Amino acid sequence: MKLQGKCKALRIYVDEDLKLHNQLLYRAIVETLLNNGLAGATVFKGIEGFGSSAHIHSSRIMEITENLPMMVEVIDSPKQILKALNAVEPMLPQHCLVTVQDVRVIHYHAPKGKHSKSTKLD
Repeated sequence: MKLQGKCKALRIYVDEDLKLHNQLLYRAIVETLLNNGLAGATVFKGIEGFGSSAHIHSSRIMEITENLPMMVEVIDSPKQILKALNAVEPMLPQHCLVTVQDVRVIHYHAPKGKHSKSTKLD
């Protein structure tokens, strides 16, 4: 399978401390994505932000608890992103944000093996 050209980017924003069955939610999401054969996933930790709670979460030294915003990002084919959405949607709390955007992949290189994708450009 090739990962190039027109693809989709899926972003899931959750709080750092959310858990699902005693596991951090963002980690459970990444494991679910891996088990569903997605091309890859990256988790980004925000240093400051606020959401629907209108409460600022910050990584400043003086903060007692951080509970920072986390974003899980996945880029794959439209079919795979739909598969990912179906797999993770039951895991998501009501107060999270999920976005999907069109993206154009111009380069993707994976080592030979289980998740190897061809990336030759025309």
